[in-house]
Amino acid sequence: MVLTDLVINPFGAHLADMLAVAKAADLADVGAVWVSDHFSGNVVDAPWSRDPFVCLGAIAAVTEHVDLGVLVANVTNRHAVQLASGINSLQSLAPGRVRLGIGSGAAPDSRFSAEHDMVGKQLGDLATRQAMLIDTIGQLRRIWSADGFDAVTDGAPMPPVIVGASSWATIEVAIELSDGVNIRRTGRLADQLERLAAADLPDGFEVSVLDFFAPGDDLGVRRSDLIEAGVDRHIVTMWPGRDLGAVQRLAARIV
Repeated sequence: MVLTDLVINPFGAHLADMLAVAKAADLADVGAVWVSDHFSGNVVDAPWSRDPFVCLGAIAAVTEHVDLGVLVANVTNRHAVQLASGINSLQSLAPGRVRLGIGSGAAPDSRFSAEHDMVGKQLGDLATRQAMLIDTIGQLRRIWSADGFDAVTDGAPMPPVIVGASSWATIEVAIELSDGVNIRRTGRLADQLERLAAADLPDGFEVSVLDFFAPGDDLGVRRSDLIEAGVDRHIVTMWPGRDLGAVQRLAARIV
């Protein structure tokens, strides 16, 4: 069985619409609700974006069952201590329902690199960004461990860490250091899933695929290749302000 998760895009979104999607998901058989980590709407020509942790805190207050997470927190812009504090605060609002998605940041020539320019962060090459990702995962595990930093987390167990990846090298980092990997659907997806199926994965390691939804799309068709590949979660991006009714109907149909 492939679980279906929803990613709520924060670009140009009103919080009321985001909460409506989350509440519909909570009543349906949705695995998790995620919020993207972007602070500028400019990267998609939107008028604004929303802070993921503020939105997730509000979502936690109006849901009871669905898991919650950020997909994915940008480790180039977010220090591990600040990230741990934000995630642990969310844990206090939604105990046992929190998941931590993290990624190494945008490539220097991508449209998302403009956000790094806004905060004065210099983007390195793939190897440099992967090294930062590895270091951040290590710091997060130390923070949540008994011998980690004092006075950052409240004793809640560390949530599952899911690494967002588009290259096989980053997928290998996820296999070695995290609890799961989220792969964006590209032309390389079939090959990456085939290599994952042949890999020696840790017990409980979770494989998910990030997809994009448009009203009228048939998610059953999109899921068919994922079922055959043994994927655990199909994570679908939603734009709540574009067609809230379609999103709510979709969430209600997921089984």
